[in-house]
Amino acid sequence: MQPLRIVSTGLALLSLLLLLLALGSDYWLVGDRNISYGLWKNCIPTECAVLSSVPEYFDATRAFLFLAMIAGGVSSGVLITSFFRSHLGPVPLTLVSAVGSFSAGLCAMIAMAVFTAESAKDKNQAQLTFGWSFGLGWASFPLFLITGAVTMFTPNTLSS
Repeated sequence: MQPLRIVSTGLALLSLLLLLLALGSDYWLVGDRNISYGLWKNCIPTECAVLSSVPEYFDATRAFLFLAMIAGGVSSGVLITSFFRSHLGPVPLTLVSAVGSFSAGLCAMIAMAVFTAESAKDKNQAQLTFGWSFGLGWASFPLFLITGAVTMFTPNTLSS
């Protein structure tokens, strides 16, 4: 097996895992007394409530993170498939995966930049800090770009 193909597949799966953890967790913003805010619900120490109305930047963040998740899933799936076949017609599967990884990185960057800029305005009033979910979202962005770069150097043919 080819070491770069294995590394790029591991990076793609790790990037996707970080993104999914960030998207599904409720620690994007953290306040005093263990209050946390996620993209989907707010939590206090005893209970969580689903967000019924959110600022528009939450919707933009959600949308771009979903696009990143889809592109990252395609990239991971195509990389796994590349262990069994090298091309889909005339197109190398590693190229499809690299484009998917770069697209996922771009979408994640847009989502995180929007959330960072807009929540920084609100954060000053409520004394909130960014939580670990926010950090995972930012970590997935460069990891997707690194995955795309490593995938670009992966040979397109399978060795027998």
